[in-house]
Amino acid sequence: MSKRENGIASVAEAMEKMELTSATEILHQWNLSLAVGFADADSNSVMPDSSVFVELLNKWSNIAENLQRLILDEMIGWHHAKDKEEFIRMVQLMLTKLLDKISLVYSCSSVSKNDNQPGSLIQELLKALHFIQEYFGTYFDKNERVPDVLISFYKKEINSLSEALRLKLSQSDLVEPLLTETLINHFSGSFESGNMPVSYRLHFYEKELIRELSKEVNPATDSIRKLLYYYNFNSSAFVIYEFDRLVNLVSAITSKSEKILMLRSELKSINQLPVRVNYYFDDNMPSLKEQVSTWITEEIKYCEVGNFIQAPNTSGTEPENKINTTLSVAKLGLLIRLLVVDKIIVNRTVAPMLRTVAKTFTTLQREEISFGSLETKYHAPDKATIGMMKEMLAKWIHILGKL
Repeated sequence: MSKRENGIASVAEAMEKMELTSATEILHQWNLSLAVGFADADSNSVMPDSSVFVELLNKWSNIAENLQRLILDEMIGWHHAKDKEEFIRMVQLMLTKLLDKISLVYSCSSVSKNDNQPGSLIQELLKALHFIQEYFGTYFDKNERVPDVLISFYKKEINSLSEALRLKLSQSDLVEPLLTETLINHFSGSFESGNMPVSYRLHFYEKELIRELSKEVNPATDSIRKLLYYYNFNSSAFVIYEFDRLVNLVSAITSKSEKILMLRSELKSINQLPVRVNYYFDDNMPSLKEQVSTWITEEIKYCEVGNFIQAPNTSGTEPENKINTTLSVAKLGLLIRLLVVDKIIVNRTVAPMLRTVAKTFTTLQREEISFGSLETKYHAPDKATIGMMKEMLAKWIHILGKL
């Protein structure tokens, strides 16, 4: 039986007796040792003495310096592509798990509280991870989850690139401010959403896209939009931006035939934009082209067979048979959404109901509400509007107390 200290097998003693020359065997032994230590800690509900962990990790650091050489030696021994892929992905998975465990050790260690830098072992393991990523990228699993210790590094990198992009776009008179705001808000919030796990593919995508945007010599709205379509930037924020852009174009035209002509022209232009194959921001959503093209197609069908919205009333008199409000389109859309979710509005289909609302209500800014704009705000309310609606509901509660 090997001696145990605070629930940790003395792997150092075992490694003195046998020389491990395999990278996978070394990583396996290290993962196993830390797993045993944490398992014993959980069973005792007490964290093992972190100094024992740190002493063990310091001994491993010397061996970790040779990890890249050991990985390369072991890789040479595999002759078939499938074997090489399985080997690299196994090493990648072992490194990821080991980095997460060691990061937990350092977070619990009093030694690390006075040191903001990761330990030397973490640095060596990261070097090994970057080594297989750079030299064996064909076999590297880009959909694998990024180790926690790397996420903070990636966030700093993206934030730095985002700030440089913001300065460049804000200095151009050819870039619409709303597009700049949409992009910067997206990049500055990278990796903060719990809805999408941070994978290597996502980080590579974000970094490459932001660098390509920064390469624009004379950035303009059209050139940036084309680049975002090429990279299939199917982020909900940019999709909503495109919907709003189209809604504004439609609202500026009063003739039915001209609206249809403009929409068909936009559909043709978007469908003919080049795209990068198998590239996307969110693999859980349809492509950017598909989402925007579907929206335009539905709008064309409505213009062709539906009731067409008349031009806004410019006579200065209030329109008859209208419910006038001081709400914005975003607030009205969210309010209707609340009524539907709470089953107060029980229409079987949403779209016809929203068209009725658009015809019946006015907002503070418009006497004629665009159905497309209302539909967008209904399905994708922004955080700012949700916050304002919470304040409005709190105000209603206060008013109810006085009734």
